[in-house]
Amino acid sequence: MAKRRSEQKDETRARLVTAGASVFAAKGVEGTRIGDIAREAGVAMGTLYTHFPDKEALFVEVMRAGKEAVLAGLAMAQQTPGSRQTKDRAAMEGVVAFAGIYGDLFRLLLSRGAGADPLQREVVDAIAALRVAELVEGQRDGWARKDLDPHAAARCEVGAVFHLLDWWLDDRSRMTDEAVIEQLCLIRRFGVEGLIPDSAA
Repeated sequence: MAKRRSEQKDETRARLVTAGASVFAAKGVEGTRIGDIAREAGVAMGTLYTHFPDKEALFVEVMRAGKEAVLAGLAMAQQTPGSRQTKDRAAMEGVVAFAGIYGDLFRLLLSRGAGADPLQREVVDAIAALRVAELVEGQRDGWARKDLDPHAAARCEVGAVFHLLDWWLDDRSRMTDEAVIEQLCLIRRFGVEGLIPDSAA
């Protein structure tokens, strides 16, 4: 059965968003030409223009779609039944899977941290805000260190996750997916939620 026109249009748009993520991540917004994205997506430039008026509009769509996917995954992890460790593991499994499948988009979303680009800043702010809420709750309930500022700790975690995965994506033979997940869980548990050693108390 032939695909309906609306399905074909949706598939083409999704292909353009994926191609845009790849080219923007490699060349930056300023260095990207609209023809680069059309070539990457395997479509004519006219087709691209039927979906997006310019590369800036496509960049906004790439960032919106990426942000929604990341936040939806983290929200699902928070709803995972079980212990805090189980929820943490679900979050790290989701992040590693996302980075493994959508490496270019992952790097694009987080590459500048909370830098000058307002869309990238918005993504990092939203991810950090989820963790801040968890840490505030943890300080109240006694599982998160009370000597840490939740906002600073959340930013440190976002940076640690990005830089480890950025390094791993350069050469995935360095560590298995499972090893990366395990390291991220250990960093989260003992870097932020661990008890203060007796010698430092």
